[in-house]
Amino acid sequence: MFQAGRTTGRKRPTTMTIAMIVSGAVIFILLAVPLIVQVITAFRGPFLPFGVSSAKWGVENFVTLWQLREDFWGVLGATGAFVGGSTLLTLLMAFGLAWVTVRTDAPWRRLISVLVIVPYIIPPIVKAQAYLLMLSPESGVLNQLLRLLPFASDVPIDPYAFPTMIFIQALTNVTFPYLMIVPILTNMDGSLEESARVSGASWPQTLRRVTLPMLWPGLLGVTVLTFILGLGSLEVPLLFGQESGRNIFALKLWTLISSNAGELPQYGLAAAWGLVFLVITTIAFAVYLRATRNAERRASVSGKGFRPSTMRMGPWKIPVMLLVAVFVLLTGILPLLALLWAAITPYPVAFSIDAMLGSTDFGAFGVVLADPEFWVSLGRTVLIAGGSATIAVVFATVLAYGIARSKKTGWVKALDLFASSSVAIPATIAGFAMFLTFMVINPYIPIAGTLLALVIAYSYRVSIAYRSSYSATLQIRPELEEAALTSGASRFEGFRRIIAPLLMPTVMAVWIQMFILGTNEFTLPAFLATPSSRPLSMYIYAMINPRSAQLYAPDQGAAMALIFTLMVFAIGYGLQWALSRRAIGRSRKAVSAGLPDLATPPAPAADSATATLAVQSRPRP
Repeated sequence: MFQAGRTTGRKRPTTMTIAMIVSGAVIFILLAVPLIVQVITAFRGPFLPFGVSSAKWGVENFVTLWQLREDFWGVLGATGAFVGGSTLLTLLMAFGLAWVTVRTDAPWRRLISVLVIVPYIIPPIVKAQAYLLMLSPESGVLNQLLRLLPFASDVPIDPYAFPTMIFIQALTNVTFPYLMIVPILTNMDGSLEESARVSGASWPQTLRRVTLPMLWPGLLGVTVLTFILGLGSLEVPLLFGQESGRNIFALKLWTLISSNAGELPQYGLAAAWGLVFLVITTIAFAVYLRATRNAERRASVSGKGFRPSTMRMGPWKIPVMLLVAVFVLLTGILPLLALLWAAITPYPVAFSIDAMLGSTDFGAFGVVLADPEFWVSLGRTVLIAGGSATIAVVFATVLAYGIARSKKTGWVKALDLFASSSVAIPATIAGFAMFLTFMVINPYIPIAGTLLALVIAYSYRVSIAYRSSYSATLQIRPELEEAALTSGASRFEGFRRIIAPLLMPTVMAVWIQMFILGTNEFTLPAFLATPSSRPLSMYIYAMINPRSAQLYAPDQGAAMALIFTLMVFAIGYGLQWALSRRAIGRSRKAVSAGLPDLATPPAPAADSATATLAVQSRPRP
């Protein structure tokens, strides 16, 4: 598999081989070790599996799980309804928006694309907080607007009702599948649909017999990933579901390890729950891989004759644009207005001109900016997000290069699948498994509750970097390395001096994506952070949580959420702008020197999880 040393007799591992072994070991530690600890905990003891006298092997946790079968089926049913319902609504909205912006002649399509993506930069805990404020029975701006309708009740929308939670969860996740569906629709050849219509098929028949059969492998991947994303989301159940959503898996798991006064946390039972849902997501992931193993047969992009078609909307243009406007209003404008109103009012009060003139001030923003804990938490956030993104990108790039350049044996394929598997692990299970691991090793390596523990935990999304680097490596012809080897360079020197510079644009783009994901992360620190290591997302939650006692200050929490959102926007787009400027500068230098632009970035084909999985499902040369 790897390049052998040049010495005769006993072969010595090369530097490249050592680098790849180290990278593989790091990814194994990030992905496999926490899950192994969780499995052991499920079969050993009610508390921690090691270091306590009560720990013993057995299936008592699963027996307890089955004895509480009413609770067992309740959790499965509530989680299925919550995650399944929100996934269905999310996909309908995402597909509709993608269809409007890609395949129709709707006006302002570019503006709509930008407005759909903007909520992506808002941290999930901030979005959940904004919806909670927007739907407040007394002061929520949306309920205020709905009460103006003649048939509306006193509380048009109950924010704590189960259907409301499903709809809010769906709204918060639309951007992710939208970004994955857009390239699927863009790459579909519209001539096939036109042929069906010319042959007499109606639009529903064309959609059922042509469009959906061609798109379903990609849509299935989007569905699986959206389902796993929803399963690992803790923000909406935590803020809205303390009553109607307490049986949702994410909240159930969090509750089991959050011991109340006089009670011990039930780590063993929580591990059994985690194992059940890990099996479910693994089956879903396996079904997707099997269903898309021949996805290339449905490829419609070719060279000559390929052209996407645009559908004329005709009289449907105005209703569709109204629906788009309602979506933008619900996902962007009203949540931000609700946060701003909560930040400038010292207590919850309904919006009115009198309240705006007599009860508002911007003092909460000044208090937040003068709060030293805010800046410390922000510094921790940047450190955790930057460190985890760097770890994931560096080791994933080295391992992806080694696998992409190796013969496709069974072991290599298994290693490739393993390195890609973190997308199938919900964030709640990853956070809990990491929590158990750090508790077990803490007597020997005391890192539980530290920043280092959070950096390691955030790095578990290494598959995003791995698949992107793998795809980018395949786009670089191996002749470049072979020329370096012929000239006397080692494989490691070829990688460092030729491949790494060519991969750098893709690596930096993925690093920025993972950095933004890290700054927005809430579920992982909810399981792992302590007051001395909590990032800004957890500090915001403490400010808006009434149980936080002295820290509870909802106006400052809203102001902090707005400031945090602006910072994430500025950092994310600032890094993207700097990366684009650097790429343009290098291209101009190459052109002025009359040289081929070797530094032009290989297209980050796996900048979405759909592309990532699509590459994985295709046969490799």
